[in-house]
Amino acid sequence: MASLLPWLLLALIHATQVHSSQILPTFSSPPAPSRPKFRYWFPDASIPPAAVQSDIAAMAAVGAGGLQFLPFYNQGFPPVSTNWSTYGFGTPAFRELLRAALRETAGRGLTFDFAVGPNTAAGVPAVPGTQGLAMELVSGAKVVNGSARVGRVPGPVLEFNHAPLNGWVHEPENWGASEVVAVLVGKVKSRAKKSGKGEVVVLEAGSVVDVTSRLKGGEVDWETTGDRAASWVVMAFYQRYSNERSCVSVAQAPNWVGNGSWMVDHFSPAGAKKVTDFWDQQLLNDKEIDGLMRQVGMYSWEDSMEMMSTLWWTPEFLQRFERARGYSATKFLPAFFQAKNLWNGYGDPYDTTYTFEGEPNDGGKYAEDYRLTLTEGYQDFLAQHQKWAADRGMSHSTQPGYNMPLDMSAAIPLVGAPELESLGFGESIDTYRQFTGPAHLFNVNVISTEIGAQRGGAYAQTVPTLLNLFRDSFAAGVNTLVVHGFAYNGVYPGTTWPGYTPFQYEFCEIWGPRQPAWRHFNDTMLFAARTSEVLRTGVPKVDLVFYAWKHPWTARAVYQGAELTAAGFTHEYLGPDNLASTTAPVKDGILAPDGPGYKAIILLGQTKITVAASAALLKFAQAGLPIFIVGQAPSTTIGSSGQKEVSENIARLTNGGFANVKTVPASRFGPDVLRDAGLSPRVQAEALSGAPNATQLFSTWRSQPARGFDAVYLLNRGAETAFSISFAVPETSVPYILDAWTGEQTPILSYLRTGEGISTRITLSKGQSTIVAFTSVLSTDDIPLYVVSRTPNLARFALSPSGHLEGYISDDLEASALLSNNAEIALPPSPSPLPSLTLGPWRLSVESYAAPATLSTTSVSMNITTTTHPSPLPRLTPWTTIKGWERTSGIGTYRAAFSLAPTNSTSMNYTLHFTGQIQNTLRVWINGALVPAIDPAAPAEGRDITVLLRDGANEAAVEAASTLFNAVKARVNDVRSVGKGVQVPRYYTQVAWAEGGLSGEVVIRGLRRVVLA
Repeated sequence: MASLLPWLLLALIHATQVHSSQILPTFSSPPAPSRPKFRYWFPDASIPPAAVQSDIAAMAAVGAGGLQFLPFYNQGFPPVSTNWSTYGFGTPAFRELLRAALRETAGRGLTFDFAVGPNTAAGVPAVPGTQGLAMELVSGAKVVNGSARVGRVPGPVLEFNHAPLNGWVHEPENWGASEVVAVLVGKVKSRAKKSGKGEVVVLEAGSVVDVTSRLKGGEVDWETTGDRAASWVVMAFYQRYSNERSCVSVAQAPNWVGNGSWMVDHFSPAGAKKVTDFWDQQLLNDKEIDGLMRQVGMYSWEDSMEMMSTLWWTPEFLQRFERARGYSATKFLPAFFQAKNLWNGYGDPYDTTYTFEGEPNDGGKYAEDYRLTLTEGYQDFLAQHQKWAADRGMSHSTQPGYNMPLDMSAAIPLVGAPELESLGFGESIDTYRQFTGPAHLFNVNVISTEIGAQRGGAYAQTVPTLLNLFRDSFAAGVNTLVVHGFAYNGVYPGTTWPGYTPFQYEFCEIWGPRQPAWRHFNDTMLFAARTSEVLRTGVPKVDLVFYAWKHPWTARAVYQGAELTAAGFTHEYLGPDNLASTTAPVKDGILAPDGPGYKAIILLGQTKITVAASAALLKFAQAGLPIFIVGQAPSTTIGSSGQKEVSENIARLTNGGFANVKTVPASRFGPDVLRDAGLSPRVQAEALSGAPNATQLFSTWRSQPARGFDAVYLLNRGAETAFSISFAVPETSVPYILDAWTGEQTPILSYLRTGEGISTRITLSKGQSTIVAFTSVLSTDDIPLYVVSRTPNLARFALSPSGHLEGYISDDLEASALLSNNAEIALPPSPSPLPSLTLGPWRLSVESYAAPATLSTTSVSMNITTTTHPSPLPRLTPWTTIKGWERTSGIGTYRAAFSLAPTNSTSMNYTLHFTGQIQNTLRVWINGALVPAIDPAAPAEGRDITVLLRDGANEAAVEAASTLFNAVKARVNDVRSVGKGVQVPRYYTQVAWAEGGLSGEVVIRGLRRVVLA
């Protein structure tokens, strides 16, 4: 009997899952880590702790899971009047603000992430010129012609062609000592003008001489040789602290803690330790703060690296380079000063750029070796941060690698919560997948995104726009949202209504109580939380992986086509370090079977690869993984070494007679090639109506085999389309819809079982997403009754409370269905037409959000007035069309009475539909009862309101919230934040007044309810 207990327990679990419709118990009310968090922008530590606690309470009230505590300090530039030597990062005032925030976070059951420094968190207060601060390499050059003594070496040139900083990053400060690293002399082979200013100087191969040992008293005793026409360049290279601040101090501080923050060295553990030592010694040495941080702290955090340097450097760089690359970098230093090695590849740091004979103008293999070495130093920097956080029961999160001459894919797996950003990744699913692939391979289950930042003016972003960004991120496998952002809501010097607005109104969005939509924001947060909870369950499953090397990374698509998506194939990307890792095993022809489970790897348009990655490809081929070489295989080594090994490995890969390795012309590559090789996607879709194909249908699959659970997130970015969608699941699977808007988990009762899984029909509007989930029963005999086929007017199905299978007929015609027990159901026509009510006329009142008549820096209070339209509206149109309300921001309340004739409640079902576009947010009540949240992407889909109706008189009430844009636009010349007005007025002056309110029709439709079994 004892041996039967585990089996009986498993049977009970599966039976409970199927019949209780709770296949994911945490779905309806997800825990805090799955809920979106807000990036909390506050100006500095002068603000009242109580105001911070009030802001955190407001976040909790709308369902946030936590916050990212970001002391912004106006991007590190001086504010109006607060004294940062008193209120700077790490000061006693800051410590008390941190304490208050942690207390409130703990009291609200939220999670707490914290920027490890002010602004973008790239630095901390420190004594200038001390170990661990950021360093750079600079150079100077002079020309010597013919035979001549070198003599005095050129001094360092500290001015360089950095990116336009425009008040968002401090310039490196040109003071302090410069230490000679090397002095070189090289013969000029040729010179050529650049397309812009300056020139490219090609040095003769093998001519460069290291004369550093001859340097004495600033001079070199060495003589060039050659004819009179020969030209030599003498170059001196100096390492120095970049002296770049991440945050200044306005007044002279009594000690270094209040004297501003300095960028740290991001290419050695010393830089990370500089940061963590500051926290240990200045903030976490407080027992209460340390205890609270261990209780609620989740991630230490740094933004993308927004720093400048002539050439990124670290004191041990030359030694690390020689150990890793096998040769000294000294003679090749001239080739390192390239555009690719400047922040965001902005341009060559100096007007004169050097390269070597036989190498391209971008420095070629030597510059690649520099970037490889720099990446290894950055990996050590990240590892130090992660270890420190882990020792305190937390993890580290950062936006790793991009904008910089680093291999992003190699850095992603090293932190607990790697983070991308919707702004910097071009809002492209393909570029997101270049980030999620390395995380998925290394079982990093938290993939974060800083989401919602867009240029175009604060207070202009709508909730549907934000939701589109959410959904795109989910489609790529991102599962943690950091909403950009929530701003401090109290009074601050130089700041008027509507309140503190970072970036001087250039970027959106500023969520919080000042926004009319805040009243409804919980609906959006719950939708995102439920979707995140699904995407954090189990492990991802992805059909294909592309090899891609971007060094430095750029936000551009690798696979440009849409055919794979149309055929249902999902894909993502891995870099060379990822392929060569021990976490990429092949078993039964599947790469990483316990993780993403890639069915094939595709080499598309890549020319370069490392020795280790080429060896990994050969190993994959030997283990039976399908490999598709599209065009030419990558056959050139990355950097200066290993070409022989790469050539040998690739030759064995392509000529080794592997049946699973196929070379395909680029013009022929597509889904048919994959199918011919026996590969099929986990999800396949056929467009039945609407779009011509499934090109814009994206899927994300999560699997938890131990409990027989699979879930597939679906997103339609194209026109409204009815799809027939097939899912490759075991034959004992039972399908469900998980409604992220309502939290309901309802069985799908109309589907077809095929030899490969389950097929069902799903209609998705443009921008709409849904979640299909599967749970397994013990055998096919345990599968509940379902509909195999039916007439189109049998629109919906449900299980009654007593367990009966019910259908809902959308018209008065006859209908029929075939059930899974082979029963054929014929349903007669209705004797009378089905009810359909267009609601109206509408009584409308608006709570108008506006600035006070006189703006003040001592109050940010909103002027809210309620106005009622003098007569009922016969039809719904945007407020911009209603006289007197054309420039309104606020919340409109619409009310309409309607009458419902008595019906047999067991034979009729009613749904509510909005035919117009939802401009921002809405909530609906029927007879005072709240209708479940409505998806702004599919308002016409209909919500079941049957149980809310009554015979005879009824009332519908709708709240529709606008953005705050119109209210700000009306005062665009007057508003101030941190003493400044709107930075880009055209975002307001050249843009039309935003539409608000409802448009279209609101319709109640009747459906016939019939019992099928």
